[in-house]
Amino acid sequence: MNATEGASVLTPADIHHIRTFIDVKYFDKPQSERSEILSDAIRRIIFQQLPDFAETIKKELTARLIRTHIVSKEGIVKSDDIFAACLNLNFRDQRIARPLMNWVEKKLDVSLEHAEFERILRRVRPFAASREEALLAAVADHLNLPETVSEPSAKRESSLLGSSSTRVLMMAVLSVMLLGGTLVYGWSLFHHHAAAIPVAAAAEAAVPAPKAQPAAKKAQSAPAAPLAKNELPQSLQYADIEVERLTAYLESRSSMLAKPRYMNAIIAAAKQYNVHPLLLFAITGQEQSFVPDDHKRAAKMANNPFNVHYSWQDFNTSIEESSRIAAKTVVNLSKNRPENADPLTWINRKYAEDPKWSRGVRQIFAMLQEKVAA
Repeated sequence: MNATEGASVLTPADIHHIRTFIDVKYFDKPQSERSEILSDAIRRIIFQQLPDFAETIKKELTARLIRTHIVSKEGIVKSDDIFAACLNLNFRDQRIARPLMNWVEKKLDVSLEHAEFERILRRVRPFAASREEALLAAVADHLNLPETVSEPSAKRESSLLGSSSTRVLMMAVLSVMLLGGTLVYGWSLFHHHAAAIPVAAAAEAAVPAPKAQPAAKKAQSAPAAPLAKNELPQSLQYADIEVERLTAYLESRSSMLAKPRYMNAIIAAAKQYNVHPLLLFAITGQEQSFVPDDHKRAAKMANNPFNVHYSWQDFNTSIEESSRIAAKTVVNLSKNRPENADPLTWINRKYAEDPKWSRGVRQIFAMLQEKVAA
């Protein structure tokens, strides 16, 4: 039997990945529009995993599964849940029976006769409500398939999408296609190794977190490849800094960010997006006073000292991810700036609700430049 008989079609982790990617990719869209993109993604993922019924039936089943498993339960939709929902349909109609049989054959990796399939359905159907967690295994039992079909629950609940990196890539590709209105959805695309997916946006969403290294005396110069182009003024683009001086200053402030892990992550993100590292540190100063280490939740706060996605409480991720999001947000918000507009004031329009945010960041940035610029 196929190992995916009880596999998860959609999990809370998948939904989180989609939501995070959408929030980053479409930061300039209203929250209501981003929510609709997320809802559409969820609908399409479930829709494409259903048997090949008529579109109206698939839409009805999709809505029911969202209502009963995403909204009302733990937010997980498994193949068994789909099968259970299908058992409420009219199997006398061959437009129902035939696609469902083909779907079960694929899930169990078997070939069935129609009469045999109908016999099994009659036996399994009465237990649909009570055996939802193992309906496909029950079908396999009736077919006398090898005992290996009853895999441990943790293994059965693994995603149809395979490894976590492939799942993130899939979600990224899906979101890009959704907004563009050009979704041509094929699950087989994501059954291959993640490296086989040549989509720039997907790779962008799955950039590996940089490993923490001891802070160098000075931030390393840019690699041979040119730095990314953006619309920031030259003064706010990436430049080498004296890491030892910055570390000393942050230590004088008892800042968590003086530690190599945080220091390196912020500098790496600055280089990746061609943003001055001191600008990112200035934002942490304005947002969280550089995260004083005596704060009772300093370790959590240091995961997102930029308060991206509203706040560190709402979006508590890793310093690597929040640094990349902050750097990318600064770059995106700097676009289309009028010639006479101050760059930080222009970024302030959407980065922070406080109209004085840019003034604070500007002052901290100037102070840091004086103290630690190379």
